[in-house]
Parts: sequence; C-alpha cells; structure tokens
Amino acid sequence: MLPNRAFRLLLIAAILFVSTSANTVAPNKGLYPSLKGVNASRAGVCTLEVPTIDLISPEDRASGVRPEGNGTRPGFSKIDICCSGWARKPHTHFECEPVCDNGCPNGNCTAPNVCSCRRGYVKDVLGNCIPTCPIGCLNGVCTTGGICSCNAGFQSSPDGKFCTPVCTGGCGPGGECVGAESCRCRTGFSLSRNTNKCEYHCEGGCGGGTCIGPNKCSCKPGFKMVQNSCVAECPRGCKNGRCTGPGVCSCESGWTLDKTGTICEPHCRDPCLNAECTAPNTCTCKKGYVVDPTNPQSNRCVAHCPGGCENGSCTAPNFCICNPGFVKEAKGSNRCVRRLKRSPLMHFELIPEQIEN
Repeated sequence: MLPNRAFRLLLIAAILFVSTSANTVAPNKGLYPSLKGVNASRAGVCTLEVPTIDLISPEDRASGVRPEGNGTRPGFSKIDICCSGWARKPHTHFECEPVCDNGCPNGNCTAPNVCSCRRGYVKDVLGNCIPTCPIGCLNGVCTTGGICSCNAGFQSSPDGKFCTPVCTGGCGPGGECVGAESCRCRTGFSLSRNTNKCEYHCEGGCGGGTCIGPNKCSCKPGFKMVQNSCVAECPRGCKNGRCTGPGVCSCESGWTLDKTGTICEPHCRDPCLNAECTAPNTCTCKKGYVVDPTNPQSNRCVAHCPGGCENGSCTAPNFCICNPGFVKEAKGSNRCVRRLKRSPLMHFELIPEQIEN
C-alpha cells in the first residue's frame, strides 16, 4: 500500500486528468458513472467513483501496484467532477460554473441554460436579453445603455431616451411636427400644399392680397378690401362686366368690350334692323317699330301704324304710303281712298300732304 501522502497526490493528479480529458463539460459521463449528488459547499461539483487503478501511472500499474482507494467499493476511488450542465472555471480547477449552450449575451449564466439579464436588459419571448428603455422607445428600437435608435423620419432626443418626429424645414410658426414629415396646424393656420408648412389662414382667401394673420388680409396695389377679401379696382368703370385686374375690364360670353375699354356691350350675331341689341342675341325694336309679324324669330323690326294703312303701306312709324290709284283721304290721315277721275265740271285742289307724297 502506498503511503497516504503519495496516494493524495495521485488523487489530485487523477482529478486534473479526468477534468482535462473530458474537456471540462459534463465529465460525469465516464466509463464508471456513480454520482453521489452535488457538493453543497461548491455549486455544480459532483462526486464520481472510478476504478482506483485508472488513477495510477502506467509504470506503477505495470509494476503491480494496487492502491486500496477511498470509494465505497473495494478498488474504487472518489473524484470531484463538474455536474452535467457545468464546467470547470478556466482559472481555477476546483470550482465549476454553469454552462448556457447558446451563450448569454447581455446577461450572466446563473444555472445550466439559464440566463439572468444584467441591469438595463430584459428577456424577450425567445429568452434573449435585450436592452430596455425606462419609458419605452416609441418609433425606435432600444439599444445598449437605454438609448433609443430611431426609425426613419424620427430623431433621438438630446438624452437619447425617446424619438421625436422630423419635419424637414419645420412646420412654421403655426404648427407642430406630430409625425414623420407630418405637421398639425393650430387654429387660424392651414397646411400649405406648396411648402408643407402651417401658414396663416384667411377663410375664403384674400383674392388680390396676402394673408398676414388669421382671417386678416393685406391688399396689393390696385386692389381694395371688400367683405374681408381683396378685389381688383377699375377706376374708369366696368359697366356690364367684371373687373378682373387693376384697370382690367372683362366681359362675359355674349358681350364685347367697347373702344373705351370700360363698357361691355351686348353682341347680336345677326344685325338688328330698326332695333337695338340690348342683350346677347336679343334685339329690342325702336319706338314706333314692332317685330316683323311675318318672321317673329328674326332680328327685323317693321314700322307700326296704330290705325293701320288701309289701301296703303306703313313705311315709317304712324306713316302710310298709299297704293297706286289711292290718295290720302284728308290731311294728316293715314286712310287712303280711290283717286277720282278728272272732269271739266269738277275742280280739284291738291292737298300739300299729297303733293309731298
């Protein structure tokens, strides 16, 4: 039997050999597994009984040395190994540490395949330790140190704790940026399609002016304020038309601008005979004339004789010309009578009116 001191040295060498040859992970799967439980004073350390002969050198084994061993069975000795899921610490072979198969980023492996996240990290649904931000990270992703990495269209606050929306060029004095390139305007302001900023709003617009405040217009030269809007002025007038610009008179369809540029006159496609064009394509007969009864749809007006022109024709207002063979009955009369044949026994006196006709 070997001295006690020599036997202890052999046991220590055997422990180192077994732990090293087993690559330090789950070495209790040896040829002679006989675990006796975890050593309470050293977490992850288990006891394994192996044949004592396996713990001596080949030379001693060849010489016939047979140590008794300290196991519970003859010819067996107890050695300390790391339990399943544990491995020897790299800098001390007398302690074991838990092993997490997938590692433990941002955390500590506190038991076999059990990660405990470090401060500032929490576990996600997959069991990975991810950074956490105390107030969340809306519109971004929480990164190491509780700093938000913001999505496109957002920027990090100065302290990196939250993401704020970005509106290129700002939203103007009357708005605030509430989303990526999205402005919200306050009362009295509206979003401009051209600038995408909140600008002063004047209900109904300013016409020929500029909105300089909520519902407040400033008129340009040549315009005047009419019912909170700036309308063009035509100092020389614009009868029957519309002033569309400073000193500019515009006519509606069916009207034409006269030579002075200040009056819109009605236009009749066909000329008005004995009548005036009083509206687009509308003729109004002059005094003493009426619409031609033979063609009411025409623009022609004919003379009117209230009492008619018996045996004659009305050629002018209230004026008749007698047909051949007829003469006026009396001066100032529109009645025509048959001319009498001349007889030596009769004396005729021509009426001045008949002479003129």
